[in-house]
Amino acid sequence: MSYSIITNRKGTAEPLKTNTMAKILFIDDDTHTLSLMEQIALILGHSAILCPAAKNAVRMAMETLPDLIMLDINMQELNGFDVVNHLRNDEITMKTPIIILSASEPDFETEKAIAVGADGFLPKPLTIRDLETVIAKFNI
Repeated sequence: MSYSIITNRKGTAEPLKTNTMAKILFIDDDTHTLSLMEQIALILGHSAILCPAAKNAVRMAMETLPDLIMLDINMQELNGFDVVNHLRNDEITMKTPIIILSASEPDFETEKAIAVGADGFLPKPLTIRDLETVIAKFNI
């Protein structure tokens, strides 16, 4: 499975952290998908925060201050691109790494994800290796 990670907003100067637990906010209106993402995070020893409603995503991100945000594009109320836009325009969440997850066409969605301020795109379903790669990339 391929992936596309474009930038590292936290920088690359510090060494990779070891034995630390990342706090990851997963945003998806499909509860089965959220459950799978939570299990992947737990398998890797990380903490999962689940948000099943896009309308609550920005508030939840500001309250929980996650190390990483992973969200779906196609959700009710707001789409993932709208959520990214809101997160990037808030001083608290503007530098938090955001990865778009979608079953949509990767070429088109990657370009759009980066254009709205996401740090990358991963095709669904999320795998253990995908999450490990993202965590390593952003030194989380």
